[in-house]
Amino acid sequence: MKSKGKDKGVSEVVGYILTFSIVIATVTVIYTSGMPMVEQTSETAVLQSMKTSFISLQSNVKKVALDQSPVRTMKFNLIKGSIGAKKSPEAGWLNVTVDGTEHYNQSFGNIECTIGSKKVIYENGAIIEYTTGGNIIVSDPPIYFTNYSGNKKVFISVINVSGNFSAGGGVAEMHLRHDDTNVSILKDKNVTINIGSPHITSCNLTLVAQNVSI
Repeated sequence: MKSKGKDKGVSEVVGYILTFSIVIATVTVIYTSGMPMVEQTSETAVLQSMKTSFISLQSNVKKVALDQSPVRTMKFNLIKGSIGAKKSPEAGWLNVTVDGTEHYNQSFGNIECTIGSKKVIYENGAIIEYTTGGNIIVSDPPIYFTNYSGNKKVFISVINVSGNFSAGGGVAEMHLRHDDTNVSILKDKNVTINIGSPHITSCNLTLVAQNVSI
């Protein structure tokens, strides 16, 4: 004949084991199914924050490049990912041909922030969001066209970013300073402009105008 006390003890142990197993199974399911979503949400938030920072970077670089400010300092809060400057000719390039003869050829570096499989890139004045599914131009490069009373002009600012800047984690500080300026004005010419980048499809622009300023 079995003891009732022993049966009660065994029942409590079995109940505890079953309860503990259910809790472990529930936590495991939540972790495996929920964590990727939490991670993705966190990565998206960091990416959005970095795009906002790159908008400020674009403004600061423009002021330094166009001699509106001798030096600027930027700080980036790298919650995730890394940031660094890529030297030319590893980034994009711009080529100008005048009446069939090469007139100007410039490669330029960029600044890239990598967050997981995504990137935010500053390149020749433009901000690009790079993903495996495609690229989006968040902010256009400084290329302008004007036409006043038939007087047509195209203005292209070529901004070459160069340096040995790189950081990963924490607060990164970047110092921007002006290096060089080249101005070229072409009139009454057949001008072909080729712009290429590893992050966007290369494009070709042909201009035939009374006044074309580059």
